[in-house]
Amino acid sequence: MHTYKYKNFTFVNEDNKSTLYKDGKLVFKGNSWSGILSFIKATDNAPEVKKMFQAQLDTREEYKLRAEMKKPKEPVITEPEPEQKKVTRRSSRDDRRLIR
Repeated sequence: MHTYKYKNFTFVNEDNKSTLYKDGKLVFKGNSWSGILSFIKATDNAPEVKKMFQAQLDTREEYKLRAEMKKPKEPVITEPEPEQKKVTRRSSRDDRRLIR
């Protein structure tokens, strides 16, 4: 069991469960990673708190980068330009007149 304290916050990390207290009142209870993120968020991204969990944050970032590198890159698809319709022109108006 690990206990971290920052100002009026207390973060308890036990196995894969964590709890966050503010002034002795329960604020969060759940998995460790979500607890770490709520602890950081609740303390307004305090550098001291980030430093406490720097190893976990670096590891998570490393896995994100690896996952990004493994993703297949989407090919760039260029749409062919639509063909222009052929315009038919009438020769003249006289062609349709009835001659008697």
